[in-house]
Amino acid sequence: MRQPLIELHDLVFAWPGQPALLDIPAFRLEAGEALFLKGPSGSGKTTLLGLLGGVNVPGQGRIQLLGQDLGRLGQGARDRFRVDHTGYIFQQFNLLPFLSVRENVELPCRFSRSRKACAEQRHGSVDQAAITLLAHLGLDDPALLARRADSLSIGQQQRVAAARALIGQPELVIADEPTSALDADTREAFIHLLFGECRAAGASLLFVSHDQSLAPLFDRHLSLAELNRAAKPREA
Repeated sequence: MRQPLIELHDLVFAWPGQPALLDIPAFRLEAGEALFLKGPSGSGKTTLLGLLGGVNVPGQGRIQLLGQDLGRLGQGARDRFRVDHTGYIFQQFNLLPFLSVRENVELPCRFSRSRKACAEQRHGSVDQAAITLLAHLGLDDPALLARRADSLSIGQQQRVAAARALIGQPELVIADEPTSALDADTREAFIHLLFGECRAAGASLLFVSHDQSLAPLFDRHLSLAELNRAAKPREA
């Protein structure tokens, strides 16, 4: 049987002094899969993403990414593993405003030798990898590369954030509410571009959102409440 990209077993997580926020008996994300995970604000979506990235560790259970048990790694090793194998698209994009577009996209390759090597092998150089990704995402104006990130429109920032997540071919791309500021037509167009780039890179996509209308675009869709035994029934 093919090894999943992500596998959770009996995961329990609670913030200090609080009841369990997450209690997930089992979860898998397959290699190359595009999964939509739905959950309202406060349901534990962002906490789960922090656990998958090794920012936090569960109180109980096991998280495996590419067969590696993240709980067996120290904090520094988890940080290195995250940057080597995972690209993030944040809800607020988290671009560094004082850096140029190109510098923002290339940032993961400064911290990950493996992603730098992948970018160079696939595109010849990190610079060319950034230019190619931005062009594929509809940002093909050469003058854009030198502009500061804080001078961009919301839609441009979103695509720069996607290029940053994808550079160096990480096996996993996590998108945390990245389309919340966009209109419906722009959201769907962006998702199709993201699908194409993930397929080209051979990456799995975990897309987290509360917007159920996007779910049919994905290979599979789940609600966090379906996975999480700690979820409380919502009041009518």
